[in-house]
Amino acid sequence: MNPFADLVLLMALYQWYVKERPDIVHHFTIKPVIYGSIAAKLAGVPKIINTITGMGYVFTEEKVEFLRTVVKRLYQIALQLSHYTFFQNIDDYQYFVSNHLIKFKKTGLLPGSGVDCSFFSPEFFLCEANKDRLNVLMVSRLLKDKGIYEFIDAAKSIKETSPQINFQLLGGLDTRNPNVVPENELNQWIEQGIVEWLGEMNDVRPIIAAADLVVLPSYREGIPRALLEASSMCKPVITTDAVGCREVVDNEITGLIVPVRNSKKLAEAIRKILQNPEMGRQMGVAGRKKIKSEFDEKIVIDKTSQIYFQKQQFP
Repeated sequence: MNPFADLVLLMALYQWYVKERPDIVHHFTIKPVIYGSIAAKLAGVPKIINTITGMGYVFTEEKVEFLRTVVKRLYQIALQLSHYTFFQNIDDYQYFVSNHLIKFKKTGLLPGSGVDCSFFSPEFFLCEANKDRLNVLMVSRLLKDKGIYEFIDAAKSIKETSPQINFQLLGGLDTRNPNVVPENELNQWIEQGIVEWLGEMNDVRPIIAAADLVVLPSYREGIPRALLEASSMCKPVITTDAVGCREVVDNEITGLIVPVRNSKKLAEAIRKILQNPEMGRQMGVAGRKKIKSEFDEKIVIDKTSQIYFQKQQFP
C-alpha cells in the first residue's frame, strides 16, 4: 500500500466522475471499490455499486495484521458511502456483515462474474489432448496464494513415476503483487522440466481444450473464473476446499476437492482422474451442466441490471 499513489488514484477518480457525471458507477476489486466509492460520493454520483470479487492476500496472510486492520476500516468507510454491494460467495458476505463492514440490507450475492457458456463451449474446440502426453493445466496469475507451490510439488511427485505427463501454467507474472512467485524460481522449474509456462493469452480456449484436466489449488477466491471456463468446456477440474473454490465444484461429480495447502492430496487427485479417463469425461459433462444452470453470465447480468434500474431508495 502506497498512501501517495492511493491519494493520486482517489483524486483522478474524483476528477473523472466530476467531468463525466455518470448516473451509476460500479467498482470491482479492492482499490476501485475503496477509493472509487469515496470519489463517487464526493462527486455526487447518484448510484454507487460495488462487487467484492475476493479478499486477496491481505486476508489470507497472517503476517499482515496491521495492513488488514487498515483495509477493513477503509472498506467500512467506502461501503457506508455506497448504495449496494455484491459478493461472489457466502463466506465473504458473512465476513463483511459479521465484522460490521456493511449493513446486510445493502448487499446481494452473485454467482461470480459468470461465464459465457456459448463462447466457452466444447463444440468449438473438438480437438483432444495428445494421448502421448497428458496435459494438466493451471490457469492463474503466478501468485503464491493461488497454490502455485502446491501445484509444482504435485508435479514433481507425479513426474517421478510418470514423466510423460505435462504440467502447464497459463497466466501472468504480476511483479507488482507482493505475493508473486519470484521469476528466478519460475525459471528453475522450467529449466528442470517440471512445468511449461505459457504466459498470458487473450483467448485461453485452445489451451483449455487441449488439457486433460484443469487444476486450481487456491487458498481463497471470490468465484474463480478459470474453473468456470474449464467446466463450461467440459473439462474435469480439481480445486481446494477453500472459500470461493468449493462453490464451483461438486466433489466426485464435476471434479475433485482437496484440502488447502496439501500437495500430496492434490497429486493423488490428479492421478485419480488421469488414470480414469471415463470418469474424467463424465465429470466434464456434469460440470458444464452445473455451470450453465448456476453460473451462466446471463444470471449475473440479470441480477445486476435489477439493481441498476431499481428506482426505490437504498437503505
